[in-house]
Amino acid sequence: MTEEVKADAAPEKPKVSPPKVNVGRPSKYKPEFCERILELASIGAGWAEYAAEFGVDRTTLFDWRDRHPEFSTALTRAKAIEQSWFEKEARENMKNRDFNANLWNRSTAARFREDYTERKEVTGANGGPVQVEAKTIDVSNLSPEDLIAFRGIITKVKGD
Repeated sequence: MTEEVKADAAPEKPKVSPPKVNVGRPSKYKPEFCERILELASIGAGWAEYAAEFGVDRTTLFDWRDRHPEFSTALTRAKAIEQSWFEKEARENMKNRDFNANLWNRSTAARFREDYTERKEVTGANGGPVQVEAKTIDVSNLSPEDLIAFRGIITKVKGD
């Protein structure tokens, strides 16, 4: 008899998940920000100024870059435009005694590391890899005075 009741019962409805509700504030992102980024870059502006212009912090710009391909493209183009502005400023002011070349150099090295940071490559013997050898020092036989001196040397080497 239980089987008969089941056969006559209404079919079960499929389970439907409730609609997703967006949590938090809506994004301030607007597609026209892409053009504004390029305008700001054309006067040498960088990330901090972009963020200030849109009333957000830099992490929000990173989020927009990851979520909006057109914004990512605009940021890539903006970096080249920004660098072009800095290079033009240097070129046009090369003979200007009031031009602060040290400030320009520090700014470009910080903003455009790939092109303006001096690097020294460290290699081992004959251009090979640097060999690192770890040694264990047995301090169990040191006097208390020697231990204090040794601790001072280690602290000085570590920079603490």
